[in-house]
Amino acid sequence: MAVIRNAQLVLISLAVMTTACSTLTHSDARQQGRQRWNQVRGRVKCQLAEQQYQAGLFEDAMRTITESLALDPNQVDAYALLARANLELGKPASAQRVLDAAQRVGVTSADLIYLQGVILEQRDDVQAAIEEYAQARALDPNNVDYLVAQAECLVALNRPAAAFELLDEHADRFDDEGTVSTLAAHIAALLGNVEEASKRYERALVTYEGSRLIAEELGRLLVRARRYEQALAVLGPLAAKSNGNGEGDGAVRRALATCYLATGDSASAKHVLSDYAASHPDDTLAQLLLAKAAIATNDALTALRAVDLAQQHEPDRPELWFVRAAVRWKRGNLVAAASDLYDVLQNNPEDVEANCLLAEVLRGQGQLTAARTYFERALELDPACAWAAEGLKSLRNAEWSEPMQPPTKLTSFVAGQGADTNPRALASPPVGRRPAGMPSAPQAAGPGARGVDQPPGSQ
Repeated sequence: MAVIRNAQLVLISLAVMTTACSTLTHSDARQQGRQRWNQVRGRVKCQLAEQQYQAGLFEDAMRTITESLALDPNQVDAYALLARANLELGKPASAQRVLDAAQRVGVTSADLIYLQGVILEQRDDVQAAIEEYAQARALDPNNVDYLVAQAECLVALNRPAAAFELLDEHADRFDDEGTVSTLAAHIAALLGNVEEASKRYERALVTYEGSRLIAEELGRLLVRARRYEQALAVLGPLAAKSNGNGEGDGAVRRALATCYLATGDSASAKHVLSDYAASHPDDTLAQLLLAKAAIATNDALTALRAVDLAQQHEPDRPELWFVRAAVRWKRGNLVAAASDLYDVLQNNPEDVEANCLLAEVLRGQGQLTAARTYFERALELDPACAWAAEGLKSLRNAEWSEPMQPPTKLTSFVAGQGADTNPRALASPPVGRRPAGMPSAPQAAGPGARGVDQPPGSQ
């Protein structure tokens, strides 16, 4: 009987254990089902947050993604999206807390590492940011944002050559991505490598199917490199498609005018600028270029009007004194022109064009020895200066009864700089001084003095 009772006890115990195990398994299944359902709900909310983020609704996206993470705290994409939304709202500290939270739960990704680099870069810890970007690239070498960010940081650390090498090394991987070509072109231009820069701009133009912005960059690069015919081929179609009021239209027209002036086509330079300059009186560089084109086409009134407008907005711009002197020279106001040019040379005695123009003014006053001195000075500064060489030759041949008119002499100094580069670094010209050791100008007195322009022959 004892044996039977023991057997019954064993059977009862087994039954209890089986029932308990069956109950635990059912509970686990329910828990797992709930977890799977929460994961699905979390993914749906994450997708909604992504849509809100793309629509610029960053606050809404943050609320939605927080709900998503409450449902499933292991979503890598959700942490990245929440960090991005915080960065968009200018909250890098909050973004950092999101990344820290992701690290605590043990989730990581190339995107989270990249965002850590973004935060470090915003804190000006550029070297640390580079290391994060490199680590992100190691995890996902096909993401162009990681490569571009690393290259930009290298440029920020004054290592453009290393940035260019990095982009070049991975160019084949992103041969259909214009961002890499465009950034490489910018850096090549920064390094002074016009050939490499133009090649990459052209490659980006193909990728972006004739992007106006990239075409502008290429055209202006060609202008700075003095490859004017090529620049005209790139910029001409842009101006033809413009209505004259586009945001980039001024840059295109200034660059085109620079090309036309440099190639001796002053009439085209004047044509491309006339309407634009009239509707944009505050565009000082456009007024300056228009004045130069007007001088070269013997339109003194347009030149004076353009110079006056330019001086209203930038009275101390150095080129304006040179151009005003040229206008006065063309109008026969030689005394005032000489006074302007002495002031220019007082600040920058190595200004080749100012030396040449002063020589012309002095020759017009019959001061041939002084004129020869300034032409010789210009040739010392630039042995390739055709204006100075022809001026000296003319003086030697006693052909000085009429001022020379080489086509580019009043415009070449701007063409050499490009359409939108910084002007030559001269201070505001003082009044009444001349470069030491150079011949003096006649005293500017009476109606021909500085600031009073007269018609030709009124001296």
